[in-house]
Amino acid sequence: MGLAANPITSVVLLIAPLLLLSLFAAVPPVTAKLNISNIQFDYFNGTYNLSKAFQVDSPAVIDNDALQLTLDSVNSDLLINQAGRILYKSPFTLWEGQNSTNRVASFNSSFLVNLYRVDNSTPGEGLTFVVAPDLNLPPNSYGEYLGLTNSTTDGDNANCLIAVELDTFKEDFDPDSNHVGLNINSVRSNKTTPLSPLGFQLVGEGTTANFFNVWVQYDGIKKVISEETSSHQRYKHGCSNPEVFRMVRCM
Repeated sequence: MGLAANPITSVVLLIAPLLLLSLFAAVPPVTAKLNISNIQFDYFNGTYNLSKAFQVDSPAVIDNDALQLTLDSVNSDLLINQAGRILYKSPFTLWEGQNSTNRVASFNSSFLVNLYRVDNSTPGEGLTFVVAPDLNLPPNSYGEYLGLTNSTTDGDNANCLIAVELDTFKEDFDPDSNHVGLNINSVRSNKTTPLSPLGFQLVGEGTTANFFNVWVQYDGIKKVISEETSSHQRYKHGCSNPEVFRMVRCM
């Protein structure tokens, strides 16, 4: 997550106490036996060994039963040009080589997210769910780079990263300031879906804190990734026909 350089910009992003990651490993075709692994965090507190499970890159912290990607502060000086990262440490393999008979994996991740701007100030850039080859946070990746890339690395195929963004600040290459997007090796999305026509506003007005349930799913056999969003109050998918993103391999 990164914040725009505007000096009045301030936003606090929290991933609240629910994160579920399910991995499904199979050998094509689909009828092959599945090996399923579930990882669930009901609370981000002393119930779990969080330092063993997650790598936390400052200014991100785990506090108040939440993964906080920026500091929970009304001091705008602490919120300028910040990019925090919290990554699940255990690696996993999505596919093994080009052969269609090799093992592939699928995953289904869901989480509750709260995007909040202090005193109705200008929102920050947003946050992303990312699948990355390592745990390294690129330098100078704040602002439009969303903690994913920087001015030198953006668009480089060597990044080997895929992200679903919840974007809350309009850059020149964005459709608006309230959309989801699929990013492959770059912050310039391969595909975007505006959320306003669907009745969602990622960042609330005034002192309102909006909570959303987010589902990110990847089908390892079809090579398709999808994202769905709903308001937490409704507890239902916000899209009757969720946007489906075509995923490309990063070898």
